[in-house]
Amino acid sequence: MKAQQLWQERVQTYWSEAGRYLKLIGNSGFLFTVYFLFIVGSYYYQQILEQLPEQFPTVELFTVVFLFIITRSRVRTFVKEADMVFLLPFEAKMGDYFRSAIRYSFFIQVGIIALALLLLGPLFVLRIGTGTVFWSTLAVLVIAKLWNLLSSWEEQRLQSKQERASHLLLRTLVNVVLLYLLFSQAGIMFVGIMLLLMFALYFLYWKKLGQTYSLKWNHLIQVEESMVMFFYRIANAFTDVPQLRNQVRERTYLSWIIPILTGKHQSVYSYLMSRSFIRANDYLGIYVRLVLVGAFILYILPTGWIQVAVLLVFMHMIMMQISTIWYHYDMNMWVDIYPDEPEGQKKALTLLSLKLLMFAAVLQSIVLFVFGDAVIASVGLAAGLVFAYLGSSTFIHRRKKQAV
Repeated sequence: MKAQQLWQERVQTYWSEAGRYLKLIGNSGFLFTVYFLFIVGSYYYQQILEQLPEQFPTVELFTVVFLFIITRSRVRTFVKEADMVFLLPFEAKMGDYFRSAIRYSFFIQVGIIALALLLLGPLFVLRIGTGTVFWSTLAVLVIAKLWNLLSSWEEQRLQSKQERASHLLLRTLVNVVLLYLLFSQAGIMFVGIMLLLMFALYFLYWKKLGQTYSLKWNHLIQVEESMVMFFYRIANAFTDVPQLRNQVRERTYLSWIIPILTGKHQSVYSYLMSRSFIRANDYLGIYVRLVLVGAFILYILPTGWIQVAVLLVFMHMIMMQISTIWYHYDMNMWVDIYPDEPEGQKKALTLLSLKLLMFAAVLQSIVLFVFGDAVIASVGLAAGLVFAYLGSSTFIHRRKKQAV
């Protein structure tokens, strides 16, 4: 078997499967939410920029945003668990395969850089520069991404998490200096010196890791599975994903939340769903991110009735994510042995979603009270609580995921 042929087969297989999930996502109501937020954002973007104070930390904002995008440079290898057995003897001839993986990852991540810079383009033009400055900045970001991707690939050969973390920290520090010089318009000489230093570090140090250490197949498989599971978790909100594996984080420090979610009258499913929400498949992480992003957007929007509409849109998105926990135990036969009333699972989901949606409504309304108009905030709170009740008792149970 040729390595390049294997790579092409893996890529085609993945996108054939991913395409089916993307089609279901596109046919769902989720895109309507995205369109609505895009239209609202486009309408108010220029107004928000005009109201920005002169002391707004533009350089720091760009540095932080692109620091995350540039530094996080994982290589999609499409390796599988069985490869550790069947491809290990073939490792010496896998050069073309892994070079294709690096090229593939590079072009995908360059697209993300271009999209992020395009979205922040109006702010960039307003506060940093236009024309040549914009395109030269994009070119430097692409070069920096290439350095990070190549260095990150060599780091995958290191055995321990501590070693990889220390190298990640070093790359982060180098990226901070480069990006701050770049966005503060320090001058082409300083940026050029930093780029030369980065590639000198790569050839004198990082590249030698590949000559010293062999590939760590276990780690490559873990990285690949984490990226695939991330996509599956998104798709799982719209359809049943058989390939989705339960990923559990202990989070004992959050155990005190479980009695709050279950209430006084605990049932089998109320306890299981509450514990799964805290620990499994990052339900908690997705919920927290949606609540915080919604609160931030409400903060930056001009005061008006559009804030109430945006609050309800985010309430709907949160409800969609909570609904996926209903299917968490579909493939677990042990749950069926627990004694529980016939409607126990439905009641448990209603109770859990009601509390989570109410908390989201209250928190986002507090943002409106503190930074906006009291009337708008009161209407937003009332609308959010009404949606929490209807969403938990009716809407969330009507939402059935499609099959691929």
